Amino acid sequence: MAVKIKYYARENTKVGTHSFYGQPLPNGTLDFESLCEEACMDNTYSVEEMQGCVSRFMKTARMNLLKGFRIELGKKFVTLYPNLQVSVKDYEDEKTHELVVATAKMLSAANAKSRIGATVNPDFSAEFARNVSWVKTDATGTPVDDEDDATQTNEEASQNGDQGNGGNGGGNTDGDENLEG
Repeated sequence: MAVKIKYYARENTKVGTHSFYGQPLPNGTLDFESLCEEACMDNTYSVEEMQGCVSRFMKTARMNLLKGFRIELGKKFVTLYPNLQVSVKDYEDEKTHELVVATAKMLSAANAKSRIGATVNPDFSAEFARNVSWVKTDATGTPVDDEDDATQTNEEASQNGDQGNGGNGGGNTDGDENLEG
């Protein structure tokens, strides 16, 4: 059974006019307790046992992430890693108007932002792509009648002889990326 996720068109004002991207419209937020309750359905674990084990696991994951380790959250799911956002590039000196050529020595963590990065496993990303379909809406979630919009899943597409849209190998994000203007 394919999951239908709503999305709407947003203008990306950071790159200029006439640039749009799809913005998923979340179905809501599942909190830690709700996820643990759902994970305990049809098994012998209590919600308290599940919460205790997951809390201990995440505490250990956080501690080791702070030590600089890459942290795998489940087999073929998501990996967290330390991420340092810092770069230097050539620039024109304001007083002399001469070109200052960037060097590795100019790079300093003191001018950086420490972030947590995340990589989605390519297998999970492909599974997601196979099992999801998208429904175009306006920003309030009201469906938009757009005949050109592909709302079939990749599985439905392959049954119909279409190529489908596949899925990429996952991506990296620092948790702060925001395309809005």
